[in-house]
Amino acid sequence: MKKKDIQYLKGDKLKHFVKVNDPYMPRGSKHELSICKSCHATYREKKWFIDEELYKSSIKKKTVNIVICPACLKIRDNFPGGIVTLGGDFLKSHEDEILNLVRNEGERSLRDNPLERIMSINKIKGRIEIQTTNEKLAQKIGKSVYKAYSGELEYKWSEDDKFVRVNWSR
Repeated sequence: MKKKDIQYLKGDKLKHFVKVNDPYMPRGSKHELSICKSCHATYREKKWFIDEELYKSSIKKKTVNIVICPACLKIRDNFPGGIVTLGGDFLKSHEDEILNLVRNEGERSLRDNPLERIMSINKIKGRIEIQTTNEKLAQKIGKSVYKAYSGELEYKWSEDDKFVRVNWSR
């Protein structure tokens, strides 16, 4: 992807790396281990991960903190961290392939970080809108579609929030 092919709007392209206080991220806990009761994601040493064996062996222990993880909270509250919009005539004839690519990117991200999830995929007036739990997954999806099919890719960062709109068309 060439630098000129991507438009960064609303200021400096690196501003999204500024640390933002995310109200969905857990604060300190006296428990060594926290487990999401919805998706079984586990939180230990400031990192979320999926480990079903650890979940099964730990869920009944009294020392475990049972919580709802940030991704499940965002899904429940319908509070996306990114929105990807796919459009154009090319999309109409390649919709199944492109959606496969999107879902594969979502599954790959989920394995690496259970907080990166696709919240929804909706068809709206000849376009496809994908909501994600965080901005990183939205960026990855846009980049994957662009890499596979070229076209036009645009990122729009919000001023105050940790949120991105990714638009791709061809």
